[in-house]
Amino acid sequence: MTSPLLAIENLSVGFRQQQNVRPVVNAISLQVNAGETLALVGESGSGKSVTALSILRLLPTPPVVYLSGDIRFHGESLLHASEQTLRGVRGNRIAMIFQEPMVSLNPLHTLEKQLYEVLSLHRGMRREAARAEMISCLDRVGIRKASERLRDYPHQLSRRRTPARHDRYGAVNTTGIAYRR
Repeated sequence: MTSPLLAIENLSVGFRQQQNVRPVVNAISLQVNAGETLALVGESGSGKSVTALSILRLLPTPPVVYLSGDIRFHGESLLHASEQTLRGVRGNRIAMIFQEPMVSLNPLHTLEKQLYEVLSLHRGMRREAARAEMISCLDRVGIRKASERLRDYPHQLSRRRTPARHDRYGAVNTTGIAYRR
């Protein structure tokens, strides 16, 4: 039997509030095997986002406190991994496409600057190779005139003509998908 790609084992997460810790996720366990898709479904405030953000340790500590459990990717603990190890996993081996695409990208920086940061940090790419990769990724997900679009700011993506399959935030969200491929 093969081990799961991702395993969360009895994970409990809380938020520190003054002298107390308020638990928000209580002993969740799940597994995702290669080729599987898993959906976290629940009411607002039930801990779905906290669980998902915990996988990549994207929540600030403090106030977040990991009370118990572990998160394992390919058998290695992410909960106890170094920042350097997490940098190699985030955006490279595990990616998150955020719910609100308009707040996922910094409105003060061009797409090229933001995508370059990801490619240089997570893949060690130099500017010329990264630019070619950016154009290729944007082309693959249907962003027209990719080399020109790299000069755009995130808000400009939703104002320009994009393929019909993109809704108001579709081009921005698609950009998020592109640089995570």
